[in-house]
Amino acid sequence: MIELVLFRTGAVDIARSAFQPWLEGAARDNRVVAPVWSALLRTPEGNIVFDTGLHPVHVDRPDATFGPQSGLKVVMERDDAIVARLASVGVKPDDVAIVVNSHLHFDHAGNNGAFPHATFVVQADHLAFAKGKPNFPGVYWDIAELRYLPVSGRTRVASGVEVVPTPGHAPGHQSLVVDLAETGRVVLTGEYGGKAGFRHVMDGLGIEAADEDLAFQLVQLCASATGKPLTDDELRLIAAYPRQLALLFPGQLTPAG
Repeated sequence: MIELVLFRTGAVDIARSAFQPWLEGAARDNRVVAPVWSALLRTPEGNIVFDTGLHPVHVDRPDATFGPQSGLKVVMERDDAIVARLASVGVKPDDVAIVVNSHLHFDHAGNNGAFPHATFVVQADHLAFAKGKPNFPGVYWDIAELRYLPVSGRTRVASGVEVVPTPGHAPGHQSLVVDLAETGRVVLTGEYGGKAGFRHVMDGLGIEAADEDLAFQLVQLCASATGKPLTDDELRLIAAYPRQLALLFPGQLTPAG
């Protein structure tokens, strides 16, 4: 049986338009504190970590990665670091067999160096895309002693666990599909976003949204608010009744037309 534990591994203070690009005017510059999430999967084949979160250097220096001019600020306490989160449930870095990175941005691969004995599963095209690019700072992940396993497409990681390409936020972005005995299938999406990514998920589930723009906004809003993966049934509900559900969020969504 698989046990899934979600950890908040810090947050990013950023303009709301980064997550809700449809906003207009002054609303685009409103600030939002977006949580960063990692996960631990205890499986019969070993422990798996999904995304390693933000590096604790940001506790004392919130703008350590991109500087004060970037407009992006990390909000983080020492207990937010993935190593501390794992320790709270009795897991040491050397107990982790596999790390799956959704992608290699600093808030999703910031602690890769803490797991020198793990195998890192990353889509091959993303690994090639990220290498050497300043917006994918290699100091956190492009480390000689780390062992990366480049994969292409849908790939089994363990029984009931597989990676699925979900491009959109970045080329080669991937999500982790986990089949849980008690609650069913969940999808850990990293920072899977954008309209292309949304369509990719819906097409994979065989769903046609009644109002695609509104359904997309609702998915983004729910994911940002809860920090939890949406289940297949939740996605189907949003796709079927976007206009009705939008009434629960007055002033927060922009109807088409």
